[in-house]
Amino acid sequence: MEWFYENNGQQAGPVSREEILRLIMQQRIRPETLVWTSEFGDVWKPASAAGLVSPLTGLLRMSAGISEHWAWVLLVGPWLIQRLALLVLDWRQIPDSERMGTFSIVGMMSLALFFTAFMLDRNSIRESGQTPPGFWWWLFLPGYFWRRRQIVGRGLSLLIVSLVLLAANVTEKIYQLPQIETELQTRQGQLNQPAPSTPPASGEDNEQEEL
Repeated sequence: MEWFYENNGQQAGPVSREEILRLIMQQRIRPETLVWTSEFGDVWKPASAAGLVSPLTGLLRMSAGISEHWAWVLLVGPWLIQRLALLVLDWRQIPDSERMGTFSIVGMMSLALFFTAFMLDRNSIRESGQTPPGFWWWLFLPGYFWRRRQIVGRGLSLLIVSLVLLAANVTEKIYQLPQIETELQTRQGQLNQPAPSTPPASGEDNEQEEL
């Protein structure tokens, strides 16, 4: 990718991304310096808006791009929380009838972590000057990471892991279907059982009622 930058009111370039980063480290490109690359269309952007320079310190951003930190938290964080909770319950031999309350709390924690990481990852993309994937991609994470890779230009490992986790979850649900059907049939049988009838009153009780 080739970059152009403003130098004393004149257009300079093209230079490689590595050269742009070197100029930033030499303080020759500041947060307000206009830069351009083909991804920007007809618009020149300040180096800070392009995700190259920190607007507060004027220094090179650590990743000089979009971090994948929150993307990984989004992908594996909720999954790890649920797996760890299940392992703890199995280790403590908690019966299924007493797990519903724990599962509810863990589910709320996972959901909160999921949406927090989702919004922070989209915000990191937006701060780099790019348009993040649409909000409704949270419904299908492989689609989100596929679109994210198109925008950012990297993140193949995120996409692959998201597909693997999706396949693992679907496979697990398929194997659990017979168990779920058995549990449903058991509960249905319990509901269909007739209520115990009240035995008739004994002869002595009838005599006492007549008196």
